[in-house]
Amino acid sequence: MATAVAPSTPKSRIIPNAVSTPSPGNWSHPRFDEIQRRQNANSLGDQDIRKLLWNGIALILLLFVGGQGISRSSWYGLVVPQSAQGYVPYARLSFVLLFVYNILVTLAPIMRPKDNLTDIPLTPTQRAALGLDPNAAVPLPANTTISPYITPPRYSRSPTPRKSSSGSRSRSPAGSPGPGLESPLSKRQVSDSSFSPSHSPLWQKAVGGSRDSLRQHSYGSPSPLGPGNGKDVSILGAPTTPSPSAGRGTSVGLNKQSNKPSANETSSMGASDSKLVFKQGIFKLSEPAKIPADDRYWTGFWELPESTEDVFSLFSPIDIRRARDNSLANIETLVHTLTSRLFELRNHRAFPHPDIAPEKHALNCIRVLTRVIPFLYEADHLEHWKEQTFWQKRRRPLRKANRVAKSEILFDEGQRDEIPSLESQEQDEELRPLGEELVDTLVDLLFYINFTLPPDEHSKTRVTYSIWQSGVGCNTAMNSSSQIDSNRSEVLRLLLTLSSEALYLPAHIVSVKGVKAVTYLTTCPDKQVVLSLLCSQLNTVLKYNPATWRVPYDHMVYKDPRQTLVSHCLQFLLVLVMYPIPEDGRSLPPKNYFRHFLGRLHRLQDFQFIVDGMTRTLNQPLKATSSYLPGSQKSLRWAPEMIMLFWETLQCNRRFRSFVIDTDEGHEFMILVLFYAMEYKIDASKQGIVRMCVFVLQTLTTEPTLGKRLNRKFEGQEELPPSIRLTEFDGTYADFLIISIHILITTSQGKLDAIYPALLATINNVAAYLEDLSAQASTRLLHLYTTMSAPSFLLANETNHTLLQSVLDSINAVIEHQYTNNKHFIQAVFRCRKRFQALRSFTLESGQAEILRQKQRKKDLAEGAIVASSPTRTSRNGSIDSARTPISSRSPALTNVPEEGGAFAIGDDESDDDEDREMLPTPSHSSPSRHNSRTPSIASSADEPLPAQLRGMSEKARGKMPAGQPSFSRQNSMTSLSGHQATMTSPTLGFEPSAPWIESWLPSLPLHTTLTLLSSSAPPPSLPRTIDPSAPRIHLFEWTPLSLGWYESLLWGFIFASEMVVQKGTVGVWNGTNVRLFRVEKEAQRGPSLMKPMGAVDAVGSNLVQRIGSLNLRGDSQTRSRAPGAP
Repeated sequence: MATAVAPSTPKSRIIPNAVSTPSPGNWSHPRFDEIQRRQNANSLGDQDIRKLLWNGIALILLLFVGGQGISRSSWYGLVVPQSAQGYVPYARLSFVLLFVYNILVTLAPIMRPKDNLTDIPLTPTQRAALGLDPNAAVPLPANTTISPYITPPRYSRSPTPRKSSSGSRSRSPAGSPGPGLESPLSKRQVSDSSFSPSHSPLWQKAVGGSRDSLRQHSYGSPSPLGPGNGKDVSILGAPTTPSPSAGRGTSVGLNKQSNKPSANETSSMGASDSKLVFKQGIFKLSEPAKIPADDRYWTGFWELPESTEDVFSLFSPIDIRRARDNSLANIETLVHTLTSRLFELRNHRAFPHPDIAPEKHALNCIRVLTRVIPFLYEADHLEHWKEQTFWQKRRRPLRKANRVAKSEILFDEGQRDEIPSLESQEQDEELRPLGEELVDTLVDLLFYINFTLPPDEHSKTRVTYSIWQSGVGCNTAMNSSSQIDSNRSEVLRLLLTLSSEALYLPAHIVSVKGVKAVTYLTTCPDKQVVLSLLCSQLNTVLKYNPATWRVPYDHMVYKDPRQTLVSHCLQFLLVLVMYPIPEDGRSLPPKNYFRHFLGRLHRLQDFQFIVDGMTRTLNQPLKATSSYLPGSQKSLRWAPEMIMLFWETLQCNRRFRSFVIDTDEGHEFMILVLFYAMEYKIDASKQGIVRMCVFVLQTLTTEPTLGKRLNRKFEGQEELPPSIRLTEFDGTYADFLIISIHILITTSQGKLDAIYPALLATINNVAAYLEDLSAQASTRLLHLYTTMSAPSFLLANETNHTLLQSVLDSINAVIEHQYTNNKHFIQAVFRCRKRFQALRSFTLESGQAEILRQKQRKKDLAEGAIVASSPTRTSRNGSIDSARTPISSRSPALTNVPEEGGAFAIGDDESDDDEDREMLPTPSHSSPSRHNSRTPSIASSADEPLPAQLRGMSEKARGKMPAGQPSFSRQNSMTSLSGHQATMTSPTLGFEPSAPWIESWLPSLPLHTTLTLLSSSAPPPSLPRTIDPSAPRIHLFEWTPLSLGWYESLLWGFIFASEMVVQKGTVGVWNGTNVRLFRVEKEAQRGPSLMKPMGAVDAVGSNLVQRIGSLNLRGDSQTRSRAPGAP
């Protein structure tokens, strides 16, 4: 019988000539972040050096070149008026002080005394490693026997598992395999991982998880970034230093948190390894093999990304399209897993909890969905799949409550408490469509405590429908933070993405087909949800104040993060309020509750709050334009959306419209809208804004009260920006409106021909109430008549006569209703006597002869036959629009038309009438007209042409004629966008006027009032009795499916443009997708500027920074990542 060997502790094997160096592992000082921050406070970064460089260059140019060099230049007297030259030195001094201030602020860090960090207990070795004086006196706490110094542990070991598995293999005392061996469990987990074939530290950390907690996933599914299976796994699978054999007592000096990565280590890994692992996992998504729904691969999508930029930069459009086209089943599983995880987190009682239900998981689910959904919307061949996936009711088998496995991802599940426990056989359970549940979940997340609402210990529920800001419906301000604002922006961006299906529909069907996500939300009958979301967004937008005191040019170096939230709130609010719910034709259309409750607002303090918020935003560009420091203030990018919100509120809330009209706010809004129309009239990319502004003016003027209030004197006109200011103006608001409309028509280079009817309808709406029109305004209104009654204009297009009819309606309204109160206007009409009489006898032959005579005259002038005989028409003395736009920039269709100096100006002789005709344009009949986007011509009811002596008579006057005479009625000009767009899409090619065509509209022109008045040799003291005043007509904007499509395309154009340029706060949600609602044109690359150098200048600056890199500079370029495409 063998002798039993007593158990003994194995001795460590001694390897000769091998020196074992203990390693502390991944350890950092607990106050390392504070130490690094305080050391960096005394250094300059690359951005600071660049700022010093450009401010220094600008300062040198101002000091040595700007003084004498500018004043001696030949263009100095042309650009700077004589009256303003005295202020140039002060402006130069202001810029010098500004650049000096910027230099001093930038150099402030290096001027501070060096921080020796004596308040932090550091050993001499640690201080020497940090570049500090190792002999500096460090105050130590008195009467203590514990060393104040914090040093790394002498040894590093993997944590010992608290519970040992029966199937676990024998391990070394340190919990790792022996030397030269790798853990079989580690091999299995790495080989099974579908994200990364390599052994990156982050991935191995994800496989091993936290060795302390051994907790399960928040909803039962083990995560590759979560804990392991209860077994200890070495992070890299490599041997670690064995523990000493002295026992537990020797491990007192070990760091108890050594098994957890430090904050610095986690940040470093998140910035490098997680991106690589995430990108490698994306490649697998496009493989043909279907990935099971319960595979731990999916959890990487909400655990690996560290920021929104990670998702949008690593998940490229090519990756998404490849996965969508090659493996649609994996995309569908991705959508289900992300939504299921998001539903689970929303229903979790502890959310947001950093360990059990992390906030990061919810944000990453939102970010990935925001990234993927636009590429699903753009695919027309997936129409049936999108309908079935998002908007069909779902079914799943019912299970017993105790059969739900913890490791199973429950697709489309509701709250766990709602899962019934059935002892009978399995049945099918019907669930709501995925799209509805996703929209409801996102709305709930907008009002989730400690996520998008501040913490509230007294709240009994996690979702509380509280209004975010004080204002409409709430008088109590709610605390907020940058993190809460960021979370709100993330959720709102996904809601906008779900609503963006309209981007991939043609404009003519977008209002007919609709977007189901928006339809579902706008028809929500829950009043609390609707009012909370409506008021929260409205107050957030209107409460934002961009006029707070700031340093000039601060927007060049600082981005206000709250602007992103305000922009998303305004955009999503407009999507909801202006959404037309599609009609099925079988019953009454559902009600848009957001629009309904916006129209139900009635408190005066709410109206004042709305008006103040809107004018604050709309006034900001005016202040930026009129600032003494050019570019020191930046206009808010959502000003056009604010005009849209103002228009929507005017249309849906009658009380608000009355509040604006009955107060001086109506005048202010009219000036603001005119400013934006004038500012963007030439910019081809902003024509939609100009059209909207004109339609807003038309909507404002439908109220008779505004027409009467326009007769007030306009004071403070000299404070307006130069683009809208009138020189030597001293009139009323009505004068200002008429002159501005005249300038919009004559100086827009033909870009606004589609909205000429709306501009003339605006004058029509107020014409019956205008009193004491100035000579300038009267001249401008008669100028429009002279231009549009010219033969070359009438015969150029088959619809131009409708514009002439609209002008005549305005002239008649002034004469019939305000004859005795408009002396200047009546005189202007009499000066144009021959024009009105010539129009009465207009025929095709006379018109063509006049056109030929003009062509011959131009030919003679070109040949030099007429050198000095022609009257000078280029004098612009006293011209109002010359102060705004040069003559060369005017529309070809309306150029060379005399204005104040012309034949129709007040005080000129009637003999100049023929010369004035010669100056009218002569568009070619065989070419497409520039006015082909007018309203379709309105045919007369007369079948036969009228004699010349009866033309222009009113219907009532012709009713007194003998029987047998034809009759006709005056038609209202149509101003809906549908008429404009209808003719725009099918231009009249090769239009040839004919005598029957002229007889179809000429007899219906309303000339009776003016011809009756002009039958007298001089203006009579009162209106002749033969003129019967007609009732004032109101021209409303008519909404049609086509105009609604244009309106939605305008809004989504604003939303698309706000995300197009990727910068801080934007991510380019729809960049790279095939948008069909409008055409996307790439903007030409801008040249270098002082704040954004490019090319060789930028290279020189970078080279300079690199050469002085030996100075203790911070690596800002390494820590501040820049999104792709950012300027």
